[in-house]
Amino acid sequence: MQTQSASRAPLVTHPDAFPPAIPGVHIEGSGTVVLLHSSMSSRKQWRELIERMRGGYRMIAIDMLGYGDAPAPERPSWFSLADEVRRIESVLAPALRANERFHVVGHSYGGVIGMQLAQALPQRVRSLTLFEPIPFHLLPERDPVVAEMHAVRREIEARLRDGDAAGGAACFVDYWSGRGAFSQLPRERQADLVKLLPKTVLEIRAVAGEPKSGERYRQIGVPACLLSGCFSPLAAHLATAVLGGLLPQARRFEVAAGHLAPATHPEQVNPIIEYFIRATDQRSQGS
Repeated sequence: MQTQSASRAPLVTHPDAFPPAIPGVHIEGSGTVVLLHSSMSSRKQWRELIERMRGGYRMIAIDMLGYGDAPAPERPSWFSLADEVRRIESVLAPALRANERFHVVGHSYGGVIGMQLAQALPQRVRSLTLFEPIPFHLLPERDPVVAEMHAVRREIEARLRDGDAAGGAACFVDYWSGRGAFSQLPRERQADLVKLLPKTVLEIRAVAGEPKSGERYRQIGVPACLLSGCFSPLAAHLATAVLGGLLPQARRFEVAAGHLAPATHPEQVNPIIEYFIRATDQRSQGS
């Protein structure tokens, strides 16, 4: 169960170690970049990006609810994306100066939450860097690619409901990483993902339950970097295209990898992230 004292404890710079002073958060450096991980992951997926940018930026990597050292959602049956945003805001409040602006980097589910954060704090978010966020609620329902994605979603939920969490986790991982990907993982890792499936299902439901209109996303008036992998599922490409048409200041980049590229191919992804953030700051300073 989440406690207010845990989520609002003071944060301190902790340069080299995991876990940091507050469970589920890692902070270091002097700039400000907030890092949000994907489903079935944790703040640790950003280790290499933190190492790369630590000399010039204050990197804040946050475990989202139910992952790493973060508490689980307090009310699973009422879980919404707003719960994740409140968790992030509670972490940032003591960590940042009053009205300090920051960059947001998000991967997949973390990218969706990053866009929610930009809507909640429009005067604070300086830029968005998003690797394949999947806003189910914005995609065209009649598109065959979307129909397939929803069929996978229904199978995952059915397996979990029927007590086959392992089958549900395999279905989820194989859809995003390719057929047979789950079976190739070490058994210890498989067991970890099975335990995380209930939270992942909550996330899928929460995203799908968001308003269908994309008008709110058109109001996100900050530079946005939309990253995608050329070997990712078609749904990821469709989502990136939809968001590219909605976010008014979006630029698109592609890497030769799949949906998990921020974790599996950081050597391709991280230079783009760093370039975009530094270029955004340089333009801001020159204006």
